[in-house]
Amino acid sequence: MRCLVFDLGAGSGRAMLVELQGETLSIRTLTRFTGYEVRAVDGPAWDIDIIRAGIREGLARAADHGEIASVAVDSWGVDFVLIDVDGAIVDPPRTYRHPRGGVGLSALSAHHERIAARTGLQIIPIATLFHLSQWARDNPEKLAQAEQVLMIADYFAFALSGVARSERTLARTTGFLSVATEDWDDEIVMLAGLPRHIFGPIVPAGTVLGPMQAQWSGPPGLAQTKVVSVAGHDTACAAFALAPLAGEAFAVCGSWNLFGVEVPAGTLPAETGAWGFGLEGGIGSRAVLDRAMPGLFLMRRLRDSWAARGGETLDFPAISALALDADPATPAIAPSDPVFFDPVDMVGAMEGFLPALAGAGIAALARSLYVGLAREAAETIRQLAVLSGEPIHTIRVGGGGSQDVAWMQLLAEETGCEVVAGPVEASVVGNALIQLTALGAIPSLEAAQALARRGAGMQPVTE
Repeated sequence: MRCLVFDLGAGSGRAMLVELQGETLSIRTLTRFTGYEVRAVDGPAWDIDIIRAGIREGLARAADHGEIASVAVDSWGVDFVLIDVDGAIVDPPRTYRHPRGGVGLSALSAHHERIAARTGLQIIPIATLFHLSQWARDNPEKLAQAEQVLMIADYFAFALSGVARSERTLARTTGFLSVATEDWDDEIVMLAGLPRHIFGPIVPAGTVLGPMQAQWSGPPGLAQTKVVSVAGHDTACAAFALAPLAGEAFAVCGSWNLFGVEVPAGTLPAETGAWGFGLEGGIGSRAVLDRAMPGLFLMRRLRDSWAARGGETLDFPAISALALDADPATPAIAPSDPVFFDPVDMVGAMEGFLPALAGAGIAALARSLYVGLAREAAETIRQLAVLSGEPIHTIRVGGGGSQDVAWMQLLAEETGCEVVAGPVEASVVGNALIQLTALGAIPSLEAAQALARRGAGMQPVTE
């Protein structure tokens, strides 16, 4: 059975064809697309049309491989699209880096403790709650046109199927979902100054929304394709595929680093909010206790900044190797400091933060960044052990960062844990396994996760 995965990251998107034969998953990359983060007059925004074009191309290429049983979309969390009664976009969506998030966070500062206690939200400026509430204050006329708010993956599931639903793991990233009821929290919606009707029905991961709409399903191989609402949040898909056991944490390392553990749904230790953790959606009866931290997008900024200053243009494997050869005594930056939230000139930001780095070469700068990221991860792992009540001895790492040799080595050194890499395409594997379970090709979510833990006989990803 073949299914099609659209895995949307904040930096790029992919269309991946996944086929299950017996207990073997084969994964083929059909197309990649990027360039959908753009600059609006007021700040960074998403160009939905570029993503839509990438999805259309992926569907066309998938049809060349025969019948496609289903399709699903996963994406990063927190960002949203508002649609009107006809399904049209009310206002082009802005990104989580838009400055309105910080304004919204400050506006609701008196309620932070209550928000965290009721929803498990990690109180950070990228959260949907702070962006959406501030957008509503700034745009009352457009708010009046809004019929429903959908997260990014939910919006494209709606575009493909015509059915507008909010998938639970994505809803959990918003700050509007109650820990107690697993439904929208009316009190928090009211605190944010939003109308309740824009928060639509919530569905669990693995819900079949229906057949793909005719405007997408022209090629013969797509005539019977169903649209599945999987774990729309890519982190939840990845955590499902990484399948951590007791004493194990998972990490999804890419533009951002997310470290977490699986816990029973409804679990919210008292220190969660105070320590900067959030409760996110898991699959089935599980939830995810995790922390989002700056990740390897900072290495991308460092590479670009170094080249812009006249330095050699290097690829990431070369930078990784240089960092491992650099002086181990190189001082480390603190990547979560606000100065590194959206640095235009990463070299300058690092030198300003840590004057000892002034005039340093790319090797020392890269090591400083890697070690800083790893030390923040080590503190996160220590706190996760306390929150979960379970010592952590292993970290299972997915995402593109699992291929970075320096990052994996320094992560192991700083945390003292065994670091197990892969699958690299953890979110794709999780997405596909949930689709295949929804269609009955795999008997249960438990069986799907067991398949993932055994490696599912996975063949190398082909381009």
